[in-house]
Parts: sequence; C-alpha cells; structure tokens
Amino acid sequence: MKVTRIIFVLSFSLMVFSCSKDKNTFTVYPLPEWSVLEVDTYPNSFTAIVNLPNNLTIYAEDSDLVAAFIGDECRGIGNLVKSDDGTWRVYIITVRGSTTENRDIVFKYYSTRTSYLYQATTSVAFEIDGTYGTFDEPVTLDLVNI
Repeated sequence: MKVTRIIFVLSFSLMVFSCSKDKNTFTVYPLPEWSVLEVDTYPNSFTAIVNLPNNLTIYAEDSDLVAAFIGDECRGIGNLVKSDDGTWRVYIITVRGSTTENRDIVFKYYSTRTSYLYQATTSVAFEIDGTYGTFDEPVTLDLVNI
C-alpha cells in the first residue's frame, strides 16, 4: 500500500510539474466589422482565390473571415466556397481599387473559434482585372498572428 501511494504521488507530481503552459500568448480580438466602400469610390477590381494553411484549416469555421486590405482600408471580403464533403475550402475575394492604385494588397484572417487575427506575411500588387490564384490552384496564405 505504501509503495502504491508513493508511485501515485510521484506520478501526479511528474504530471503537474512537467506540463508547462503555452508560452505563446496571442491577443484576442472581437469579431471584426469589416466593410468595403461603394463601387463608385473604387471602380476597378482584382480577384483573389486563396485558402488557409493546413495548420489553420483544421480549425476553420464557416463563420471565419478573410479580407483584403490596401493600407488601412478593407477593399474586399472573402466569400467561402467549399466542397460538400468539406475536403477543400477557398475564399474568393473581389478586391476594389482605383485606376491609379499603386499600393499592395494585404490579406487578413479572423478565426471565430479562437478570436485570433492573422495577417499574411506577403503582399500582392493590385492590378486592374488581375487575378491571384485559381480554383484549381488557390494561393495558400502564409499567416502570422497579429
């Protein structure tokens, strides 16, 4: 009995002291209220077809948001398209811009499950009637917490 008690105490102590808390803490954000200005303001468009990296796809919810920004302005909000069996998901984003647009597009992703906000590490130049990705080969966003 004494040996069993000692083994139990040692096992419990190992479990408690060997499990450390995640040292990475991320800011929790409220659900963004992203909106796009009227078409009259930005009459030109650019189409992006993107998806999430595998490490985020497994936690993705239909209510998650993907948007395109030029500077601080939201210029497009993604529409989720997914297969019936859930094996693939892509976001189609119509990004709005002016005739003289010369700033890059940056993508952001909001996870409703975790309330984390991510931003793509790479940007893409706005090109009138341009495309970024296809249905057959969507661009996988390289996202980091912000």
